[in-house]
Amino acid sequence: MDTFFYKGKENILTSDKKQTSEDNNSEIKKIQDAFLKVLDNKNLSFLLGSGCSSYEKEFHKKETQIGIPVMYPLAEEYYNSEDFKTNKQWLKDNLQIDVENDTFKTNLEVFLSTLHSLSFYHSKIKDDTVTDAEILDKISLIIKETRNFLLKKILNEDNIKNKSDKLLLDIYKQFYRKLLSRNSTLPRLNIFTTNYDLYSEKAMDLLGIHYANGFTGGISKFFNPTIFNYALAEKMDLSQSKWSVIDNFFYLYKIHGSVNWIEEDGENKLFKVKEIQDPTFENLKSCGKEIMIYPTPLKYNASFGSPYSDLFREFQRKLMVNNNILVTIGYSFNDEHINNLIFQAFTIPSFRLIIIGEPTDKNKIGELQKLDDPRIWIIGSIESDKQPLHYFERFVNEILPDLTNEDLDKKMETTINNLKDLLK
Repeated sequence: MDTFFYKGKENILTSDKKQTSEDNNSEIKKIQDAFLKVLDNKNLSFLLGSGCSSYEKEFHKKETQIGIPVMYPLAEEYYNSEDFKTNKQWLKDNLQIDVENDTFKTNLEVFLSTLHSLSFYHSKIKDDTVTDAEILDKISLIIKETRNFLLKKILNEDNIKNKSDKLLLDIYKQFYRKLLSRNSTLPRLNIFTTNYDLYSEKAMDLLGIHYANGFTGGISKFFNPTIFNYALAEKMDLSQSKWSVIDNFFYLYKIHGSVNWIEEDGENKLFKVKEIQDPTFENLKSCGKEIMIYPTPLKYNASFGSPYSDLFREFQRKLMVNNNILVTIGYSFNDEHINNLIFQAFTIPSFRLIIIGEPTDKNKIGELQKLDDPRIWIIGSIESDKQPLHYFERFVNEILPDLTNEDLDKKMETTINNLKDLLK
């Protein structure tokens, strides 16, 4: 096993190809000890990428995806599907869009964004010919079909119904449970994610963790970014205005949107983005509303319009705070908009970037390693017999320190479930 813990270009682990399992455990312990100090940092943020919700598990000697595939296999599956075959040729013949081109081959988001731009163009050109109208209708149809494919994959309803995704949900629960062990006197954690799925929300709901995700309201929840300036507190002294921020509280920023956000007008609401509580594929595909995920901008590039502009502004604001640490997991650094904000943060000497991932000659993580900046940490492993250390499951179970009494947590969960049975 080759475990690495780079600070700049230097692997601070004493690697030996003939190391024993005891040496391996020692190396992981060294990484875990470093993370203990990271958790004690005053300003700490996590960026969860699509790799966190992608989870393959062996069932009956076959690898099965129980989570949500990352963008490359998603694109590959869609482009090669029988349903897309006719549209694939039409795009090539009429719009010179070849999905086999590197620009689109690995990313459905880029493909959808391009189609939206073309749709906007054809809807605004002055010469409203029959041909242009036909092209616009065809583009709209392809956008809808692609969106529905993406929706179905993100909702992951088949795996959720048969509970085969429980392993993935448990990893998310473990991730948030361990983060609760952070010193309660420190500011609340910021969780940024590019994922559209709801695994973070489900995990925190099951753990009884409160979180601010930018939405306010009761029955109807609408987007309002001012909520990110608030904290949840309890009154400590009834005779005085003395408050204490509760421990189990996080800020969750879904910077590419979410599968349960739709565009909808609300009375006296400045932001026309509504959060629905129980999204299903059947409801969403026929609701007639825009689903607020990044590849479906309404009238212009999504990164400039609300709520995305508000969320990216919050991301930038948090990154530019002194002594801030950003930990990225499952993020491949393929989003230039996000990358630019992260790179700007390096103008602050105290900023640190911790990448849970593998540097190679072909990826952006490898390019960052070549900068030889000790403020950039890269942690992971290269293994042939099991999943690498930088995969979400192993990061959560082996690197992220656990300062809570897990046995007590499990006993409490069992007791609560048993009490529910008694109340039936």
